[in-house]
Amino acid sequence: MRTISQIVNDGAVTPEIDETFGKIKTALNAPFTPNFFRVWAAAPESLKGIWPVMNHILTSGRVSRRLKEMIFVAISSLKSCHYCEAAHHAFCLSIGVSQTQIDRLIKDYTIDASDNPKDKAAIDFAVRLAKDSHDSSKQDFQNLRELGFDDEEIMELIAMSGMAVFYNHLANATKINIDEGFTKIISRG
Repeated sequence: MRTISQIVNDGAVTPEIDETFGKIKTALNAPFTPNFFRVWAAAPESLKGIWPVMNHILTSGRVSRRLKEMIFVAISSLKSCHYCEAAHHAFCLSIGVSQTQIDRLIKDYTIDASDNPKDKAAIDFAVRLAKDSHDSSKQDFQNLRELGFDDEEIMELIAMSGMAVFYNHLANATKINIDEGFTKIISRG
């Protein structure tokens, strides 16, 4: 087995796992199966739960994948999850987020209000919840509504914030090595 983590080796790639890997690549529009999922193949039952959550929250719903990816980068930087930060940095580049915006997400966990005040408010809200999930209020909902988010979209932002924290936890705990493919995309960015 090829070791892609400092702790856990690749799981056996059964036909069922291989099918899941194919779904992951398609849904994420990735040219390879990220190391994150290869490590979790060592625990197929956990992978069966981990992948559908990411797939649904990150790639479905009414909030754009672009905004969700920016939230993922900001929270990953905040939580010092170098794997998730790199992976979602690469995904951001592939869907048109500028390197300047990504640099700001990594450094300050936000973007400039001049870029998009609505996106900035959503990112700031999600990052604040990643720091302290008790830190939401009626005023937050009102402010986001005034910017054009409805309650369903606000709930998606909350789900995205929580999901990013959860996946950062999983990646940090397994010490996953950053995929060479992500590193190449970032270096061209």
